[in-house]
Amino acid sequence: MKSFNVKSNAKRFAKQLAGKFPGYIVDEPVAVSPGAREWYPHVAAPSKVLAEGIPAEISRAAFVNGRPYNETAARLAEPTTVIAGTATGRPVETTMTVAEAAKGYSVAVPPAAIIEAGNKMAKSKAKPAKMTPADMKAAVADLPPTKSTPEEIEARRAARRQRIATEGPKPAKSPKQTKAAKIIELVSRENGATFAELIEGTEWQAHTLRGYIAGTLRKKGHNIVCRKIKGEETRYLIPAPEVSA
Repeated sequence: MKSFNVKSNAKRFAKQLAGKFPGYIVDEPVAVSPGAREWYPHVAAPSKVLAEGIPAEISRAAFVNGRPYNETAARLAEPTTVIAGTATGRPVETTMTVAEAAKGYSVAVPPAAIIEAGNKMAKSKAKPAKMTPADMKAAVADLPPTKSTPEEIEARRAARRQRIATEGPKPAKSPKQTKAAKIIELVSRENGATFAELIEGTEWQAHTLRGYIAGTLRKKGHNIVCRKIKGEETRYLIPAPEVSA
C-alpha cells in the first residue's frame, strides 16, 4: 500500500478511488505510524454491502473503514464444504469456514486446496457488477440499427395525431421580459415609478439599479428623469411626449 508524505495528496488519491466506485466515501488519511509525517489513503464503506464487496483496486491501495483490508482473512472467513472425520472413522461432508478447515478439521483435503475451493465458491457467488448509464449507452450504440416497417411508422403517426387531437396544441410560451424592459415599462407610466417600485419590479440592489438607470439606459437614449415633489417620494419617469413617440 502506497503512503504519501503530504496529507492532502493522500486524501486526493482516496477521492480518485471513491470517484471510480460510487457509494464509497473519502475519509481522513491514516498516519503510517504515530508522529510520522506520512499517510495512507482512507476510504469509508458506509453500508454492509459495500464493506463485503470491496473492489481490489481500493483494498490494495487504501485503508477501508479505519483498517487495511485483509483479503486473506476475508477468504478464510468464507464458508466452504469439506470432508471431515467422524468418531467411526467414516468421512462425512460438512460446512465450516475456510479458517476452521485449515486448522486441522479436514482429514481428506489439504488446507491449500480448501482455500482454493473457498475462493472458487466466493467467485461463483459474486454478483455481476451493475452497468452504469455510460456503459448502457455504449452497449446500445454497438447494437445494429433497426428499421421500422411502414405499418409501424404509420401507427406511430396515427397515435401522435390522436394525442394532439385529444390534448390540443401546446400554448405558446410568452416571451421572457428583461429587467431593462420592466424598468422602461414602469417609468413610462403617467406618473412614472418610485425607486421602491423599481426595486420591487427588478429585484435588484439599490446601487445596481441606480447605476443601470444612470449609465446603461441613459446611454442607450432613454431620457429617464427624476421628479421631486415636496412631501412625496422621488419618481422616475420618461416625459409624456417621448413615451408617445
